[in-house]
Amino acid sequence: MNRELDTLEDLRDGIDSFVERWSKIQRNSVKSIQAVTNTLVQLEHLDGPVGKLDGYQNIRENTRGKLLVNLFDRLVPSLETSIKDFTKLMKMFETLRGRASTIQTFNESLRGNLDESPELEDLVGFLDLIILSVHDILNMFEAEFLVKITIFRDLEESGIDVGVISNYLTIWTAEPNIETGELEKLLKDLDEHFDLLRDVFNGKTGLRIPDVYKKAQL
Repeated sequence: MNRELDTLEDLRDGIDSFVERWSKIQRNSVKSIQAVTNTLVQLEHLDGPVGKLDGYQNIRENTRGKLLVNLFDRLVPSLETSIKDFTKLMKMFETLRGRASTIQTFNESLRGNLDESPELEDLVGFLDLIILSVHDILNMFEAEFLVKITIFRDLEESGIDVGVISNYLTIWTAEPNIETGELEKLLKDLDEHFDLLRDVFNGKTGLRIPDVYKKAQL
């Protein structure tokens, strides 16, 4: 079981690293679209009063045209680096998912031995909790990546209404699939599950684990 326990530790460390790298890419991407966002605000203001400038011929149309050119010149490049970084990071995501699958397969093998070794039930239960938390975290980021890649590909094709672009950038910035409070709770729950599993193997609880498994230290 040493190999599975090592995989668990690698999985937990990997999730922390993944979340940290994702957050860094997201912060950089938000900074990169600031100029685009400013241009969108300027376009929206063109629909309002422009004072004495209203007397100049085609002032709104000319300004709108220049702003639109500026918008589309900056729009895709401002997100291109970020989407490439997110795509590279998803390779790490696949590694984490593979480790989670390894633990789940191992846990199913333990579950198949419950009739002969009912004392394994507690261990199976703890691993179930860890796997559930890991899947919830990974699903959160996978859903957000799919949103980002969809937005990027749509913007890449251009010809999109300014209102749609504004909504897209709002969604990109807000990351609706990654709720900060929920993510923090899931990470906290994951740590608690790991701590409890360590206590079980270190004999700090009254839960029974067969001696053959106690020889492995988490």
